[in-house]
Amino acid sequence: MTPGIFKRYVSSPIISLLKQGLTPQILAMSMASGIIIGTFPLVGTTTAICTMAAILFRMNLLVTQLGNWLVYPIQLLLIVPFIILGKHLFGSPSTLDPSHIVTLLQTDLWTTLRLFSKMLLHAVIAWMLCAPFAFAAIYIVLKTLFKFLHARTV
Repeated sequence: MTPGIFKRYVSSPIISLLKQGLTPQILAMSMASGIIIGTFPLVGTTTAICTMAAILFRMNLLVTQLGNWLVYPIQLLLIVPFIILGKHLFGSPSTLDPSHIVTLLQTDLWTTLRLFSKMLLHAVIAWMLCAPFAFAAIYIVLKTLFKFLHARTV
């Protein structure tokens, strides 16, 4: 992401929201929630989950979705580590060997679907164990950053 794009689509809108009266705490909570939910290991679900969380916890929906969209590449990178962590947590015998997966897909579709659903469930549980700690760290960093930006803009 080039600096001009980052400024136009990320930092300028956040500074604008700070100038409009949104508190650094609400902005930090909204962005941290979007970032954490954005790493949820089920691709295609994060926009809806972010929307529900923003409404439920009265966060800024725009900032929550911005955090979600910014981490999309990271979500894709974290799927396999969450699957591996889930595998270790539950002692699953499943493997991520591509040739094994292709063979399963060709021979037994139902077993493959059952195996993948179990792997993804374990990945979601692994994410749920990591998310609170990551949220706390990201929230603290963002709150400090947004307080600094707020002080500079007022």
